[in-house]
Amino acid sequence: MSARLRFEALLRCAAELLSARGAVTLEEVSRCAGAPLPLAELLLEELEVRAGEELSRSILPLLLIRAWLRGYSLLDLALHSGWSTLEELVGVIFGEFGFQYRRGVRVKVKGERHEVDVLAWRGDVAFCVDCKRWARLRESALRRAAQAQAERCKVLARCASLGCVEGFATHYPHTYLYPAVISLHKPRTPVYEGVLLLDLYALVDLLREVDLLHLAELGATPLVVETSERLPL
Repeated sequence: MSARLRFEALLRCAAELLSARGAVTLEEVSRCAGAPLPLAELLLEELEVRAGEELSRSILPLLLIRAWLRGYSLLDLALHSGWSTLEELVGVIFGEFGFQYRRGVRVKVKGERHEVDVLAWRGDVAFCVDCKRWARLRESALRRAAQAQAERCKVLARCASLGCVEGFATHYPHTYLYPAVISLHKPRTPVYEGVLLLDLYALVDLLREVDLLHLAELGATPLVVETSERLPL
């Protein structure tokens, strides 16, 4: 068995054991995969994941995303097996590109509650994300999701301008907040009515070099959050 196949076996075993138990030793992962312990240690080194003798469930999304970014195809299996959620994985992707992020952001305006799956920000750019784990993509449903997300993000932008979005902080007077819908399927168009429509691969490509001009050329329309320098709430 090649080293790559052994790495994939180690990743699968780590995901299965962490999902089932919450914590596992590296030696147990090695035994499960039928691979020597030094190879498991080499895998963590390659993925730049720091861990002691025991791995915890909290590192699983990071492990999956870093493996995926290096060409290991585990995300579909991870989602179908319940090892992680799409919201977790999207958040980790933003984190890998230097963004701060929060999941499950809730705001309340005029008695109505609104929730955003992922809010991510870096510098003067932010993304307000709705995650859709659809078995198949329907363009009509995607368009409706985009329209609904635009409205949610308008509410979030107003709240952020007032400083009432917990944990959100920026040192820029203006932050450009882009509504986005992310699914597992590639849409026909990258933007609908100003809302970004992305799969995970398109998200990574976008985050490799966030360019406001490129976003404008795509047709993405940001909401402007008027912010003063604040510390996180």
